[in-house]
Amino acid sequence: MGHRGTTSIAEALEMFMLDCEARRLTPATRYFYQNKIGLFVRWCGEHDIELLTDLTPHDLRRYFINLQHRELSSQYQNNIGRAIRAFLNYCVRDELMQATPFAKVKLPRMEKKILEALTTTDIKAILKSCQSERDRAICLFLLDTGVRASELLALNVEDIDKAVGTIHVRLGKGQKGRVTYIGAASRKQLHRYWLKRTNLSPKSPAFHSTMTGDRLTLDGLVQMMERLRRRSGVAICTCHTFRRTFAITCLRNGMNIYVLARLMGHADITILRQYLPLVESDLQDAHARFGTVDNFLR
Repeated sequence: MGHRGTTSIAEALEMFMLDCEARRLTPATRYFYQNKIGLFVRWCGEHDIELLTDLTPHDLRRYFINLQHRELSSQYQNNIGRAIRAFLNYCVRDELMQATPFAKVKLPRMEKKILEALTTTDIKAILKSCQSERDRAICLFLLDTGVRASELLALNVEDIDKAVGTIHVRLGKGQKGRVTYIGAASRKQLHRYWLKRTNLSPKSPAFHSTMTGDRLTLDGLVQMMERLRRRSGVAICTCHTFRRTFAITCLRNGMNIYVLARLMGHADITILRQYLPLVESDLQDAHARFGTVDNFLR
């Protein structure tokens, strides 16, 4: 390992990932950093930028322009930028470099685009595309709870009270636990799925890999969603799509935004507030169709 001034970017990434593990960041967060920063490290290698001290604000800007030319989404570019910023801040904190070049660079801006929820037609198409009790159980579970992918994968059988639908999310974002719920239809499907499994115990993973029998991994879940996307023809089918659908549907049905934030494991309502224009648009459309005076004078 190098010291300040001689540490390679690749070495620094290894040290950063060890630091993430030591700080007990979730596997999903560590995967996010490894994946996004790894892309940047590879680009640096291709452009003969080997050492941390070789990295300049100009290099970062060149990399972000490269992402733009590849026509990646603004969200994806912003995610990569945030990961690189966290990585370089660590390098300064651990005295691998004196100052971060990111201090003079702005994150790629995100488009102010509010993504819609899955429609009823989308959901029916996705459920029809499920070819196993497990896949259908996962889709209904995500739609009914809005849990994150990492939270779903961490659940054990004992965390789910199938009789009443209480879910104990023990490994939420920031290692915070919470309680959420599933309804009767999701409980019934979960029961059908668990009946097909053998040797279930309280400590068994709630959702397993059909290939290995072990706990379902993030890669396995992503592959499952991709299969459903191809079969259903729904443009975007990811765990986060289900989470967003849960949030927007709850707001449209009149749920208090602070209650929703607690159910979804948000520390505040900042993220959920972005969905409010969609709900307000629904109310405006409803008034246009059912407003008393305009309808009375027609």
